[in-house]
Amino acid sequence: MRNINKQKGVTAVEFSLGAFILFFVTFAIFESSYYTYVVNMTEYSLRETIRNTKIHEGKSVNQQYKDKFETLIKDRKNLWHFLIDSSKFSFNGRYYRTYQDFIDDNGYSDQAFSENYNLAEITVTYRYSPIIKFVSATDRDISSTMVLNLEHEGWSRDAS
Repeated sequence: MRNINKQKGVTAVEFSLGAFILFFVTFAIFESSYYTYVVNMTEYSLRETIRNTKIHEGKSVNQQYKDKFETLIKDRKNLWHFLIDSSKFSFNGRYYRTYQDFIDDNGYSDQAFSENYNLAEITVTYRYSPIIKFVSATDRDISSTMVLNLEHEGWSRDAS
């Protein structure tokens, strides 16, 4: 009879400790999955923006990249629309006349864009906020950058 009295409450203590660990691990899995999802969506939005602009006929200027990007991330028909806050995205383009300018980081921002550039460095950034704010969890930027050759910029002039 004495041993039974000593065991009372042990199940509750074991369950509470096990449940705490289970909930912590479950939330950690959700957080890491969401982070991976946001990284993949950032890369996907950049890739699709570049692809959609490259196949667009006409001059490929910075505003067209921005327009294609805005259309992609703000489309309410996409599955990811409710998981990603489109206002946390930013788009930046730097343009280079030559490969040496690119190596020397002697580029021009999207505001100074003209038609005489051969390389573009397009960067998409998402301001990530963790779902669960742990002690060390802070907001951070997730960026994806692509460098592309603007070979189609001069086709209409060179075709003659």
